[in-house]
Amino acid sequence: MADSKEKLFSDFSPVSTEQWMEKVTADLKGADFEKKLVWRTNEGFKVKPFYRMEDLEGLKTTNALPGEFPYLRGTKKNNNEWFVRQEIKVECPKEANAKALDILNKGIDSLSFHVKAKELSAEYIETLLKDICAECVELNFSTCQGHVVELAELLVAYFQKKDYDLTKLQGSINYDYFNKMLAKGKEKGDMVATSKALIEATSALPKYRVLNVNALTLNNAGAYIYQELGYALAWGNEYM
Repeated sequence: MADSKEKLFSDFSPVSTEQWMEKVTADLKGADFEKKLVWRTNEGFKVKPFYRMEDLEGLKTTNALPGEFPYLRGTKKNNNEWFVRQEIKVECPKEANAKALDILNKGIDSLSFHVKAKELSAEYIETLLKDICAECVELNFSTCQGHVVELAELLVAYFQKKDYDLTKLQGSINYDYFNKMLAKGKEKGDMVATSKALIEATSALPKYRVLNVNALTLNNAGAYIYQELGYALAWGNEYM
């Protein structure tokens, strides 16, 4: 593998930053690079459309290792695998299942189903997940906050029926009490009681995450990046 990689790169001559900029400038046909391609965050940071090796000079991350304090390169030590997720709003479980099977064959390895609480049943879950190998794909679910425990119980029963190794299954149930409260402007339900019941219902699924922080709501409401990050951390801390 190393030899093929070396051969691959030897077939291409290196391209300098100046050459990249010449090509970009030509493609812009006179338009201003800064205005067209550089994103300015609310905090005043400039995010460039591409970065080069010289942009790493002076960064502390180059001397840090993954999984080691102060975690500048993340908390994962053994691997840094990312899932490619597709969200599906379920109107009909049979149609959603067909869509899921189709995109799984196109490289998706994480599915997110938004299911209707009033239609939840063992048959509904069976239809939705037909022919989907739960040990081979990450499965995520969201539904009405008042029905997350019911959803959890149905999923565990289904996985047990299919004789899966529950310790291997990865996924989540999107219970986010604070997000709903912020979005609707009022509290609904008992956070502690629901959280406890949800954790107990999914105790057989150690790799399932069930208490969530959806900070995108803050971003969509106009929060700056540092505000979104700060509130998300406080949000998670409150759950803890």
